[in-house]
Amino acid sequence: MLNKVRVRLTFFCALAMGAILLIMTCICLAVSERGIREKSFTDFQTNTASLLSYMRDQTVLSHTWISQMEYNYDIVLNILDGETPLLYDSLSPHGDPELFALARETARREYHLDPARFDPPQVLMRQEVFPLPKTKSGGYYAAVALLPKNGGYLNVAALHSTAPVLAQLTRQRLLFGCGSLAAWLLLTLLAWLFTGRMLLPIEESRKQQIRFVASASHELRSPLTVMLASLSAARIAEPGERDRFFDAIESEGKRMSRLIRDMLTLASSDSRSWSMHPERVEADTLLLEIYEMYEPQASKLNLRFEIRLPDASVPACLLDRERIRQALGVLIDNAFAYTPPGGFVALSLSVSEKYLEYAVSDNGPGIDDAQKQKIFERFFRADNARRDREHFGLGLCIAREIVLLHKGKIRVEDTPGGGATFLIRLPLFGGASKKA
Repeated sequence: MLNKVRVRLTFFCALAMGAILLIMTCICLAVSERGIREKSFTDFQTNTASLLSYMRDQTVLSHTWISQMEYNYDIVLNILDGETPLLYDSLSPHGDPELFALARETARREYHLDPARFDPPQVLMRQEVFPLPKTKSGGYYAAVALLPKNGGYLNVAALHSTAPVLAQLTRQRLLFGCGSLAAWLLLTLLAWLFTGRMLLPIEESRKQQIRFVASASHELRSPLTVMLASLSAARIAEPGERDRFFDAIESEGKRMSRLIRDMLTLASSDSRSWSMHPERVEADTLLLEIYEMYEPQASKLNLRFEIRLPDASVPACLLDRERIRQALGVLIDNAFAYTPPGGFVALSLSVSEKYLEYAVSDNGPGIDDAQKQKIFERFFRADNARRDREHFGLGLCIAREIVLLHKGKIRVEDTPGGGATFLIRLPLFGGASKKA
C-alpha cells in the first residue's frame, strides 16, 4: 500500500519538477540564444563599420589588406566600382554571386539603398546591415554600402555566415538538455528518497497500530475467556460455590475496565484531545502529597518507602497537577509491583536553574539495557513482569505522553546496587500546553 503511495508521490514530484525544469530551461535557453544572436549581429555591424570606414579613407585598396580583413572578420567581400567588379574580385572570384545579388536587391527594395539614386558629391556614405532571408546555402548577415570614391562610388557587399552561431546554439542546447536531464534524474532520485523518509513515520505508525490491535485483542481475550468460563461454571455449580465464580467474573471485569480506560487514555493522546490545565504548583508539596497517598500501600506490601527533598526552597512551576500526579502514580505502582517484600522505593526531587527532576527508585530486579527503550512502547512488558496480571504494559506509555505534553523528558537508569530509577525532567518555568 505505502509502496504504491511512494511510487505515485515520486511520479507526481518528478512530473512537477520536470515541467518546472523544462520551462526554466526553455526560458534560460531563449534568453541566452537571444544574447548570442544579438552579440553576433552586433559584432558583424561593428566589424563592417570599421571596414567601410577604412575603405572610405583609403585611396588604394590592396589585395593583401582585403584578404586579411576577410580572414580576420570571417566575412566575404564583393566590391563593385560603380557597376564593374573590383580587380581583386575579378582576379580571384569567391563567394556566391546569387547571395551578393540577393543582398543588394534586399538593400534596394527594403532599405532604399539604390545606386541609381546615389549622388556621390552630396552623400558621404550609405550603409545598411541586415539578416538575409534563409537560403539553400544557410543563413547570413549582410552589409551593403555605397562609398563615394574618386567622383564615383564603390558598391560594397559583405556576407557573414551564421553557421558558427548555429553550431554554438546547437552545442548550448545539447548542454542545457543534458544538464536539465541530469538535474531531473537527480531530483527524481531525491524525491524517491524524500518520499521514503516522509512515509517512514506513517509506516511505523501503521505497524504500531497493528501491534496495538493485536496486543489489545490478546489482553481483552484473556479476561473474556475467564469470564465466560466462570459464567458457564456458575450455571451448573452448587449455590454455595457460585459466589467464587461470580468473584472471578467481577475481578476480570474490573481488569478489563482498567485496560479499556488505559486504551481510551492513549486514544485521546493520539487524537490530541487531552485537555491540560496548567497551574502554578509547588513541586515539593506535590511530591509530599503523593508520598502520603501511597505510604499506606507501601506498608501493606512491607516496603520501605522514602522521600528525599532538596534543602533549598523549590520555586513554583507551571504544570498540570493531576496529570503529573498520574504519571508519578504509574511509576510508583510499577515500583511497588516489581520490588520484593522488604525492599525499598524512594521518591526524590532535584532542581537546577532550568529544570526540576522527579525520580522514583527501587531495588527490584531492574531492567535490561536492551529493554530500556522498549519499556515505553505500548503493551510491552519485561519478561520477569509478564506474570503480573494487573499491568498491561500501557502505564509507562501514558506517563511518557503526559511528560511530553509538558515538554519534558522521561528516562530510566539503573539504581546503584540494583533496581531501576525512573526520572521525569520538566521545565522549571512550565512547558505544559493547554491542549494536547
